[in-house]
Amino acid sequence: MNKARQTHPSLPSGTPIRSSPDTVANISTDHRTETARPFCLFTVVTPTFNRAHTLPRAYESLQRQSFRDFEWLVVDDGSTDETRTLVHRWQEEADFPIRYYWQENQGKHVAHNTAAGLARGELTVILDSDDLLVDDALERLRRHWEAIPPHERSRFAGVEGLAAYLDGEIEGTPFPKDVLDSDHIEIRGRYGVTGDKKGAIRTDLLRAFPFPHFQGEKHIRPSLLWRRLSCDYTFRFINEVIQLKELQPGGLSSDRFRLRMSNPRGFRYYYREEVNRYGERNTLRRRLDSCAKYVRFSLHSGIGYRQQCREIDAPWLWFLSIPKGTLVWLRDRVKMRRDSRR
Repeated sequence: MNKARQTHPSLPSGTPIRSSPDTVANISTDHRTETARPFCLFTVVTPTFNRAHTLPRAYESLQRQSFRDFEWLVVDDGSTDETRTLVHRWQEEADFPIRYYWQENQGKHVAHNTAAGLARGELTVILDSDDLLVDDALERLRRHWEAIPPHERSRFAGVEGLAAYLDGEIEGTPFPKDVLDSDHIEIRGRYGVTGDKKGAIRTDLLRAFPFPHFQGEKHIRPSLLWRRLSCDYTFRFINEVIQLKELQPGGLSSDRFRLRMSNPRGFRYYYREEVNRYGERNTLRRRLDSCAKYVRFSLHSGIGYRQQCREIDAPWLWFLSIPKGTLVWLRDRVKMRRDSRR
C-alpha cells in the first residue's frame, strides 16, 4: 500500500468526526490509546475551512521539507469547496503520509481538539491553511528539541520560533536571546515579545489540555492553551523563522469586532481565567484591563453583575473594572445596532 494512503483502520478517510457541544472532540478511547505510541516525530496539523485556494501552498512547503519523519493531518472543518478532492489527490502522489478527516463546521479550536486525538507524532506543528513552512522548518525544530537533554524534556512543552510575512518581515518582535528557555506569560510580560510565534508542541499535552467549546460559538483565543501550559511547562524559544504567513480576506483576523461579538462566552471564559489564574504574574494595569474585558463579555453573554462578582477571586478588582467594562459593552451595542442597519 502506498505510504501516503495510510489511515487509521477504524476511521476511513473522509469520515465525519463530531464534537461534544461543551468539551473536547468526541474521539473514541480506543483511538486515543493507539495514538499514545508515536508513529513519527512530527504530525503537521492543518485545520481548514474552505481554503482550497491556499492549501496547495501549505502542501508544496511540506514537499520541500529537508526532514522527512512526519505526517500531514488535514482536519476539514466542514468545507464545501474542493478541499476533499485536492487532499485525496495529494494522498495518491505524496511520498509522506497524508490523512484527511471531515467534521461539521464548529470552529478552529474544535478542529485542534479533533487533531490532538488523531495525531500520531511525538510533536505537533500547527500549519494554518494559508501559511507555509520554510524548507528546513522541521529540521530546525528537531535540532532544537533534541538539544534538550532527554532527562529534562518532561518539563518542556515544545519549541517555538518566529513567524514572518511572505516579504520576509518578522511578525512582531524577536526573542531577547537566540535560544531562551521561558514560558508564554514571562516572554510576553517580562520581555515584551509581541507577534504570532510558530513551532512544535508535545502531542500528549495537546490531548491533556483541550480547548473548551461553547454551543453556537466557533472561536476561542488560541493563547488560552499556551498560557495554561505556562503554569507547569517551559518552552524553548528560538530566533529562527519557522513559518511564513499571509493574512487572507475573510480569515479570523479580518474582522475582529464581529469575531468577538459572535463568541462572547469564549472571550468571557478566557478573561475570567486570565484574572483568576494568572493575576499575580501580571501588572495591575493588565489585570484591570483583563477584568474590564471580563465584564464586557459577561454582559454580552447575559451574565449580570451579581454573578460576575461571585466569579472573580478579587472582588475589589472587579469593582474597579465595572465602569470601563460597562462603557465598552454599551459602545459595542451601539456599533452592532448601527451595523445592522447597513
